[in-house]
Amino acid sequence: MMPLPEVSVIIPTLGLHERRDCLRRAIDSVLDQRGVVPHVIVVVNGSSYDAAFVQDLASRATIELLHQSDADLPGALRLGRSAVRTPWFASLDDDDLLLPEALATRFAALVSNPECDVVVTNGYSRDTHGDRLHAPDMRSVARDPLGALTQGNWLLPGSWLCRNSRATWELFDRMPRYLECTYLALRFSTVLRPLFLDQPTVVWCTDTPASLSKSRAFRLGQEPALRRLLEMELPANVRKCFRNRLGIACHESASALLAEGHWASAWRLHLASLVEPNGWRRLHFTWKLALTQLRGAAEVP
Repeated sequence: MMPLPEVSVIIPTLGLHERRDCLRRAIDSVLDQRGVVPHVIVVVNGSSYDAAFVQDLASRATIELLHQSDADLPGALRLGRSAVRTPWFASLDDDDLLLPEALATRFAALVSNPECDVVVTNGYSRDTHGDRLHAPDMRSVARDPLGALTQGNWLLPGSWLCRNSRATWELFDRMPRYLECTYLALRFSTVLRPLFLDQPTVVWCTDTPASLSKSRAFRLGQEPALRRLLEMELPANVRKCFRNRLGIACHESASALLAEGHWASAWRLHLASLVEPNGWRRLHFTWKLALTQLRGAAEVP
C-alpha cells in the first residue's frame, strides 16, 4: 500500500481563554482527518493568551506549537509556513472546522491535476441561523477568479491546499493585517495556478466570541489593507471595484474617528474618500465634519 500523504495545517490563534473550546474543535477537526497524515502547527499570536491553555497545547505531542510576540495574523502565517516540512500545506482559523475528508479530497484533486499549484474548495458559512454554501456558483469563479472577486470573496480561510514546492513563504510576504483572504485569493489567481473544486470541505463560523471582524481595529484597518491590495497588478475592473471599496472604507473610518473626536485623522480620511470613485456622494459629510469640529472647539474652555 502507498503511504498516506502528509499534510500540514497552520492554525494561527490569539490563544484567548474565551476561544479555547473553539480552538480545541479546530485542532481535533484536523487530527481526525481521514486519508492523510495531518500535522498541526499552532501559532500563538501576541501576549494576551491563556497561559494555562497554551501550556496544555504545548504538552500535546500531536501539535507543533510556535509563538510570536506580535498579534499579527500575516506574521503568524509566515511563521507557520516556515515550519512546514510536508509536501502539502493549508491553514485553518482557530474557530473553524474541516469536514472529515477535507484534506484527502484536496490532495486527490491536486494529484489528478499536476499542473496546478493550489486547490480552492467551497465551504459552509455557519451562523445562528444554520449553514449556507459560501460560493453559490464556483464554476463562474473557476472561469474568472479575479472578476468573481468584484462580486465577493470566494476564498475562506481554511478552504485551500498548496503544494509546498510551489507556494513559498513569499506567498504571505506582502499580506495586509486585514483582508487576508482577499489578498490570498488575488495571489492564488495571479501568481499560482489554481484549481477550483465545487465541494464543501470547511465550515466557516461567523458568530464566534471575541471575533476580530467585530473590532474597532478591523473597521479602521480596511483602508490601509485595501491600499496594500491596490499595490498589486490588477485588471481594470478589479482595480475599480477595490478603489470604490477604498472610498467607502475611508468614509466609514472618518465617521468613526469623528465620533471619537479625532478631527485631524477624520479630515485626512474624508478628503481621501473624495478622490475615489463616487467621491462626490460624500461631499455632504464635509459640512458635518466642519460643524462638529467647530462645536467641539467652542466647548473647550
